[in-house]
Amino acid sequence: MPSRVENMVQTETGPRHVMQGTYLGARIEVIAGYDIRTDGWPFHICVHQREGQTDRLSDRPTALWAESLDSAFDRGFEMAVGHLTAKGQLRDLQPAEDSK
Repeated sequence: MPSRVENMVQTETGPRHVMQGTYLGARIEVIAGYDIRTDGWPFHICVHQREGQTDRLSDRPTALWAESLDSAFDRGFEMAVGHLTAKGQLRDLQPAEDSK
């Protein structure tokens, strides 16, 4: 899992597995469950921002799929870190309110 994510903890196990952590002040949740039909692990990613906004990085039903639970968690956190990093870079490119 990405080493930049902090406070990682698995909060649910059972039919639904949830791992969460924080990165750049945002709470990341990766939710996965085993699908017997595909013998795989479909997963969802939610990023909860400090401002109260939630970004869902997957469709319903999800098209994101992994071969194992660990792989689902790894891929989910990597995608969330990429999303937050890109968002931060875009925010840095915005002109400051004072410069207008």
